[in-house]
Amino acid sequence: MRSKLFPAAIAVLVFTAAAFGQDYSALADETFKYVKAGTFGKPSVAKKTQKISLGQVRVHFKTVTSRENSARGNSADVTVYLDSDLTTGDLQTLTNNFYTRLASKLNAIGIATVPFDSIKQTEYYAEKLSKQAEEKGADFDGKNGQAWVSVNAFDGPVFVRWRPEGTVEIIGFGQQKKLAKTAETTGGDVMTVDVVLDFASIMLSAEVKQDRQGWFYGDPYFYSDYSIGGLMNVTKSYIYLVNQKNGFDQYSSAQPIAERIGFAEKPREDASRASYRASKAFGDGRHSFTPLVIPAKRELYMMAAGKVLDRYADMLAEKFRVLRGGETPSNKPAEKPKDNTTLAQVENEARKNNDTTAVTTGEMKAAAKDAERAGKYQLAADYYTKLSAADREHALEYDLARGALYLDRINDNKKALEIFEVIIKDHPNVAEGYYNRGTTYAKLQDWKKAKKDLDKAIELRPTWAEAYLNRGFALANMKKFDDALADFERGIQLNPRIPNLYRARAYIYKVKGNAALAAADELRATQIEQGRF
Repeated sequence: MRSKLFPAAIAVLVFTAAAFGQDYSALADETFKYVKAGTFGKPSVAKKTQKISLGQVRVHFKTVTSRENSARGNSADVTVYLDSDLTTGDLQTLTNNFYTRLASKLNAIGIATVPFDSIKQTEYYAEKLSKQAEEKGADFDGKNGQAWVSVNAFDGPVFVRWRPEGTVEIIGFGQQKKLAKTAETTGGDVMTVDVVLDFASIMLSAEVKQDRQGWFYGDPYFYSDYSIGGLMNVTKSYIYLVNQKNGFDQYSSAQPIAERIGFAEKPREDASRASYRASKAFGDGRHSFTPLVIPAKRELYMMAAGKVLDRYADMLAEKFRVLRGGETPSNKPAEKPKDNTTLAQVENEARKNNDTTAVTTGEMKAAAKDAERAGKYQLAADYYTKLSAADREHALEYDLARGALYLDRINDNKKALEIFEVIIKDHPNVAEGYYNRGTTYAKLQDWKKAKKDLDKAIELRPTWAEAYLNRGFALANMKKFDDALADFERGIQLNPRIPNLYRARAYIYKVKGNAALAAADELRATQIEQGRF
């Protein structure tokens, strides 16, 4: 009789990847990188702030985005245009709402915010406003195939200038004093926030290849490939915070914030668009793809952009909460002390005290479950061993359970292998045996054997999402990244509620150089775990 209990759906995270299993605080802490501060090089303003004047909240909306890559002097690029009926009024609305959300998120963690009308009354605001024509956000075409529209919340002036493809302006002593004076006047530390909101994710590879032709090798040739899709994401950000005593902190993006939200139709080629050739970036460009267009629907773009900006505000507020609370986020759960109690010890103790022990099948099953809940994994495994001998009709169920304990809890891989090999010998058409033995090989970093067993498990059960997850790990460690990506995507199709599938796919995206897609998957995994999605 085939068992319906599959207790060994274990995700083995054995290759080097970023922050598996991290919580939202850890993700937020990693998203914003400390740059420098004004007092002995220590970030003190953000840690101590009780009230903030949001003097500048600025969003740079990308309208053209490009990606270049090179290999041995050859180069390639992809340029993508946003095509929509968005108006500057729409972008202003998104930016104003972002300001309001950010203030609300800061308030929620105990940081008060100064009303914008009070900031407008300050001397420095009036001075900057007088230069509105030259410092207000406007269309800007970068030198490397990038273009954007910069919008300031509530049509305010630029306190600290920062361009998405450049660096922040150097803050002179006089300007620093004016910012500090503004903080004193408003009663809140002055903060400026700039974010770059991109509408597309581009993966581009370029390499020199050589085809094998019979006994000879063909001439080397330049090869490039790309994939692209609509993905709303904050690619870069910059935060500057000044207090009344001229102290300041600077933070910038360490990784993007992205959400997988459908807002556009399929990208299409448009040869009529002026192409930004790779030669502009590399000087010796050999290849430039036909420009692409992502057609975005206005309402869907507004929804997607608003959601990503809201997520940014939420994560920035969480960063402040971590800083002010003095927390050090940890991805490692607290380890419980191991309990190596065996069944022989339990029975010996029972005899000494004239106590009864589990005898019937039902009693032993209940005792095994109780032992697992109590963290007495060796005891539980011993009960399953005894059950397997006593109840041969359900031996497969018990053997799978004890094999999973040796693999995942007791960490005795040799014993786990012995159990799973017996299962495969006795039940050659049961997918669980191959799955678990393949998972054990993965823990032992024997990737070829792991893949072979997981191939068989998937052959026997094609809809097992965890099998695709673990085979993908093996493939990634074998450097077969495209095959691994295909497995992780298939796993997500089968079960979109497994967070480690997204984390695994994020790892592949990072390997392929697409930080935005990786960030979206990291965030999705955390949202699933914490019920935020």
